[in-house]
Amino acid sequence: MAIIMMERLILLISKLPLSVLYQLSSLCYYIIYYIARYRRDIVRSNLSHAYPEKNTPEIITIEKKFYRFLCDNLLETIGSPSITKEQLLKRFTFTNMEVIQPYLDKQQSVLLLSSHQGSWEWMGQIVTQKLNAPMDVVYKPLHDAFFDDFFLKNRSRFGTGMISTENAMKAIIRKRRKFCLFTIIADQAPIRKEKKYWHDFFGRPAPFYLGTQKIAELTQYPVLYCAIHRVSRGHYSATFEILAEPPYKKNSYDVLERYITASKKAINEQPETWLWSNRKWRRTPTDSENDILAEGVDVKSH
Repeated sequence: MAIIMMERLILLISKLPLSVLYQLSSLCYYIIYYIARYRRDIVRSNLSHAYPEKNTPEIITIEKKFYRFLCDNLLETIGSPSITKEQLLKRFTFTNMEVIQPYLDKQQSVLLLSSHQGSWEWMGQIVTQKLNAPMDVVYKPLHDAFFDDFFLKNRSRFGTGMISTENAMKAIIRKRRKFCLFTIIADQAPIRKEKKYWHDFFGRPAPFYLGTQKIAELTQYPVLYCAIHRVSRGHYSATFEILAEPPYKKNSYDVLERYITASKKAINEQPETWLWSNRKWRRTPTDSENDILAEGVDVKSH
C-alpha cells in the first residue's frame, strides 16, 4: 500500500509547474540535509578526498550547494512530463555547436560521452530535438518496475531511443551503419562481475566501464564529451569537446583516459553539480583478472 501511495504521489507531483516544484525542493533540502542527513557522511568523505587542499568550512559550503542542487535535480526530473519541448529548449542551451555541427552535416555517427553532472536527464530528452539528429542513450535498468517505466517514458518522450546496458554493445554494433548519436553517461561504477579499468579519480582509485573504449574501437566513431553545467535554477548549458577520432588502436585505454580527464575538468569547474552521493569508491582494486589498473594505481592505495 505504501508503495502504491508513493507512486500516486510522484505522478501527482509530476503535474505541478516548476515554480511550485522549486518550493518543494527547498523543503526537500531541509529535510534531506538537516533531518534525514541522507548520505552526508559519504558526501563529506568524497569531497574531502577530492579536495584535500580545502578546509572544513569550504567543504561544507560545496556540500550544501550539492544537496540544494540534488533536490532541484530530483524535482526537475519528476516534473519533466509537464515541461513542454519548447520550454525545455529555452532552458537547455548549447555553447559551441561548431564543434559537433560538422559531424551532423556529414551524418557521421558519434559516441557522445557525459557524466552525472548538471541535468543529464534533460540533456537526454532534448539533444535529439536541439541537434535535429537521432540519439540513443545507454541506460541502466532500475530494479523497481514503476520507476523504471517512469524514467523510460520520460527520457524517450521527444524521440530519444533507449538501449539497456546489457544489450549496449550488440545494439550499437547492429546500428553502426545508421546515423545516430550514441550517448553514454560513463561515470557509473561497473557491477562487480564486469571487467573494470581502475584509474585515480579525485584522490582515490575508482572503477570505470571498459565498454566505452571497446565500443569506440569496434565502431571507429569519433568520440565527444558533453559537459553539462548549471547556469541558474532550471537553466543549463552543454559544451562539446572532441576527445578522440579514429583510427583507434586495439587493446588501448586512450579513449577512456581522455574521458576521465574531461569529466574531472568539468566537475572541477562546478563541483556542486556532480553526484557526490554515489558510492563510486566503495570497492577497492584487486589483482584479479577483472581488474585492470592504470599506471600508478596501487591495489592498496584506496
